[in-house]
Amino acid sequence: MVAIFLSCCFCALVWGAIGLFVRRYPETMAGYNTMPRKKREKIDIHRIARWTSNSMYLGVPFMLLSPLMPTKGLFLAMLVGIPVGLLLAVAIYVNLCARKFEKR
Repeated sequence: MVAIFLSCCFCALVWGAIGLFVRRYPETMAGYNTMPRKKREKIDIHRIARWTSNSMYLGVPFMLLSPLMPTKGLFLAMLVGIPVGLLLAVAIYVNLCARKFEKR
């Protein structure tokens, strides 16, 4: 049980560190560097990075609470399903509502 808890803590730490990295260095987000310069000037990359990192921070508590789940299915859902689902939901939202992330 201790090994499972420690591995979940490690996963949560890595997930949170990636969120912090995205917030600090938003230019490293996928596709941003390959975009034409004119398009890059229109996008508020810091706002997108804030959305992405916040979704990753929301996944950390689920990872930390996952060892307390009584069944293996709930454990996997809390450890992987919910955090990745949150990140995918934010990616879909950013892509569908791209105009909201344009500089004003």
